[in-house]
Amino acid sequence: MAATSGTLTLLGRNLREGVRSPVIAFAFPVLFPLFLITLVASSYERMAFIPGFPVTPYAAYMAPGLLLFTGMMGSGFSATALVLDAQSGFLDRLRLQPVRPTALLLSRLLFDAIRVVPAVLVVLVISVLLGARIERGALGVVAILLLCSLWSVAYGGVFYVVALRTRNPQAPLAMAPLSVLLLFASPAAAPPYLLQPWLAELTRWNPFTYVIEGVRALMTGPTSGTVGEALLKAAAVLIGITIVSQLFVIPAFARLVED
Repeated sequence: MAATSGTLTLLGRNLREGVRSPVIAFAFPVLFPLFLITLVASSYERMAFIPGFPVTPYAAYMAPGLLLFTGMMGSGFSATALVLDAQSGFLDRLRLQPVRPTALLLSRLLFDAIRVVPAVLVVLVISVLLGARIERGALGVVAILLLCSLWSVAYGGVFYVVALRTRNPQAPLAMAPLSVLLLFASPAAAPPYLLQPWLAELTRWNPFTYVIEGVRALMTGPTSGTVGEALLKAAAVLIGITIVSQLFVIPAFARLVED
């Protein structure tokens, strides 16, 4: 109970910290996905008329990737804040309280999961207005929000590894272009059969692809197989990335606490 209470207390602190920096924590994740769904989707809407294109209109095809992309924007915020907590002496003061230091890490991960929900809802509403749909109804919306939150935590783990290994609060910011590379090396903007062969092959090895297909299965139906199969693949990727990243994060955080 004490550990849970400490985690929730620190989560409240993280949320207040985010409110004090709303542009980076909450607004920035919305801006670029909204730009893509409104400008790019409308500019390339004729792509949906290509024979064999899986979903129409084009905004409906592009929406799943951009919902997940929302969770990737601003991923370095919590990792940077965690390093700053150590440098500012907050971690040292935390040792004097009846709160385990691991509660600080857990509260940051929970903040990553929560902060994307309002942003994803905004992008989802705009996507629906532009022609996207959610064939699984209200339960589908809940499942989409859950997948986006879990993807934010899984993807954000990479930023924690870099931040804790370098102990440089600026290091996660240098990784921002990674999200764009993952986005365009996936079927987020175009199905693999329209891509160059080497890029189509790359999408098969991109873990982001399978999470996109999980969200797409909830919105417009799976591109292959069943909804259950698409969701199982997405869940396997999310769990796998989270476990692997935390295997590096937890020891690095333990060393940070000990120093």
